[in-house]
Amino acid sequence: MIFSVYLHRYHYLSTNALMKVKEAMIADPNTYSQSTMCSSDCVPRSAGHSHGSSELTHFFTHIFDAGDWPARWHCGTWSDFHGWLYIVSDLMTWLAYFMIPVLLMYMIRKRTDIPFPKIIWLFVAFIVLCGLTHLIDAVLFWWPAYRLSAMVRMITAIVSVFTVYALYRVLPQVMSLRSVAELETEIREKNAAQQSARTTHELLMESYQQLNTLTHILSHNLKNHAANMTMLVSLVEPAQLSEGNLLLVEKMGKVSEGLTETLHDLGEAMKVRENNVNSEIISIEQLVSKILQVLDAEFLSSSAEVKLDLAINEIFYPKLYLESILVNLLSNALKYRNPERNLKIELRSYINEDGRKVIECEDNGVGIDLALYGDKIFGLYQTFHGHVNAHGVGLFLVKSQVESQGGSITVSSQPDQGAIFKIIL
Repeated sequence: MIFSVYLHRYHYLSTNALMKVKEAMIADPNTYSQSTMCSSDCVPRSAGHSHGSSELTHFFTHIFDAGDWPARWHCGTWSDFHGWLYIVSDLMTWLAYFMIPVLLMYMIRKRTDIPFPKIIWLFVAFIVLCGLTHLIDAVLFWWPAYRLSAMVRMITAIVSVFTVYALYRVLPQVMSLRSVAELETEIREKNAAQQSARTTHELLMESYQQLNTLTHILSHNLKNHAANMTMLVSLVEPAQLSEGNLLLVEKMGKVSEGLTETLHDLGEAMKVRENNVNSEIISIEQLVSKILQVLDAEFLSSSAEVKLDLAINEIFYPKLYLESILVNLLSNALKYRNPERNLKIELRSYINEDGRKVIECEDNGVGIDLALYGDKIFGLYQTFHGHVNAHGVGLFLVKSQVESQGGSITVSSQPDQGAIFKIIL
């Protein structure tokens, strides 16, 4: 009811205003021309300005000037229903165009991982400008700023073209994105694979526990038998044996000692695999100095030279393991030195291209033929030089200790060219 009264009131006022303008035009045609009033049979109005640059100048200097046209209510034969239908439709369209960018901007700010954010910002600008043209269309019914309307439409056209071009550029990437169905399928496959891996892991852990228990039992029993054999051999009186039997007993003693040593080595290797040792901050320089003091006599007898090149000195690592690793590497360098030249050992530490800490031990010893022994060098009881003190345990322990901490070890060597052991921590 109120809206209807308002429409009739507005129609009454606008009709009276229009009649007064027509009466004034009849009284003074020079003052009121067709530039300020338009009837249903409007005739295009001459610009009244010269062509070229003067038109552009006049356009931009009078962009907010609405004096050259009548308000849209006074141009044509608008009924109240038709006019307000036009106005309300434009205003509702503008409001929707305004709210869509607001929601898009909210979404972009809350979800920074949304792909192609620049395209979305272009759409925000495009939609805002489209809505602005509808708002100006509604305002033209009272304020005929047709120059401003034309300018906004031109800006909208330019932004629209850029938006279309940008969308065309990213279209192949958009088309390459996986669909929701594909992602759901991939998730199901990954979950199935993880479930299968968990099941396999549980079975392996169960088998490992059973095998570990059996190994401990066998190791314990064999140690007892080896100890008993050694004790029995020690009780034999050599004077009561013939020369042949004495030789057999001596060989039996060596066999029992070898068996005891082998069981000890296997126990140490098992401890590396099983025990969880605590890491701590270690000074490589201080640890090497301590090791060299222990091996001082051997280094002096071989005229060995040890050089340190430590780009990094402190590392976070189990001290027990690092000490064992360095002792084994330095001992091997001493053990397999070339008798024809003075032994030189260089210990290096640095950070590689992957950001991992690396320790290298290089010597100029007899080297290793990797073509023959490359796949066996870290195996248990693998020896390659026939050295009297070689047991084939040291490098196996080194590899086990390094890998137990998630690292790796490699070797590069040639016969008579020394060797480089690289440990990636």
